[in-house]
Amino acid sequence: MESTVGDLSENMHEDQGIQKVILPTDFNKCSRTDLVVLISRMLVSLIAINENSVSKIPENQITLTRYHSKIPPNISIFNYFIRLTKFSSLEHCVLMTSLYYIDLLQTAYPDFTLNSLTAHRFLLTATTIATKGLCDSFSTNAHYAKVGGVRCHELNILENDFLKRVNYRIIPRDHNIMLCSIEQKQKKFVIDKNALGSFDLDSYSYTDRPKSGYNVLDKYYRRIVQLVGSFNASPDKSKKIDYVLPSNIDKDNESGPQINEQRGSLPNHYSQKRNSEAKDANTYHKRSKPD
Repeated sequence: MESTVGDLSENMHEDQGIQKVILPTDFNKCSRTDLVVLISRMLVSLIAINENSVSKIPENQITLTRYHSKIPPNISIFNYFIRLTKFSSLEHCVLMTSLYYIDLLQTAYPDFTLNSLTAHRFLLTATTIATKGLCDSFSTNAHYAKVGGVRCHELNILENDFLKRVNYRIIPRDHNIMLCSIEQKQKKFVIDKNALGSFDLDSYSYTDRPKSGYNVLDKYYRRIVQLVGSFNASPDKSKKIDYVLPSNIDKDNESGPQINEQRGSLPNHYSQKRNSEAKDANTYHKRSKPD
């Protein structure tokens, strides 16, 4: 693992003794350890929100999923994520994608909720799939299962379940969560425009954006720094550090996903922008290659 601070600017809050780290604007240049700290804070915050909501639901209405453990694992989210990252050599994009997959799976599978019983198995499944989808080299499921503390056939089942529910949309794209949402409501696979019924596919064209459809992880990165960069912003207290982004970041680009307190997820960021992008419908049809 890289050093937590590396060559980043840092100082100390004299009143609280909290280290302050200025992160790079590009998550690929951020220390993996810092990313693990941030994502762990986000996960613990979401778990706290979800479990507070679940406590108000009758026990007979709670649906168990394949991601549920019988009892909460004895290892913390932070330490488990560190273990996965260290022994499976997880890349930066894999770490960030594991957070994106929460929205993706929860949209396609509403019965899934991130909590203390599901978080560990979800993380193992998410990082295994993201590594295979985003990296040039990866290990076997036997290796990932050993690192994650489950049997290999259990990981195989979890991987297969995830892939089928999201229809193998494992590459982070702006429109994947929307398509999964449509499929979940219509109960059928969306493969072309005609299958969408009354939904206008042209309304979320991304041809006017730089890195069209490929900047999802950048937005998640900026948003989690805003939400849980402060040490006091999350119940997770694994590292006594405040994280901030450089002050010259364009604020218009910081509008990332928001926490949905009812579901405890990071909902997609594009739903409010579809109307303004409808004008690009003609350009969308002229593209020579897909997103």
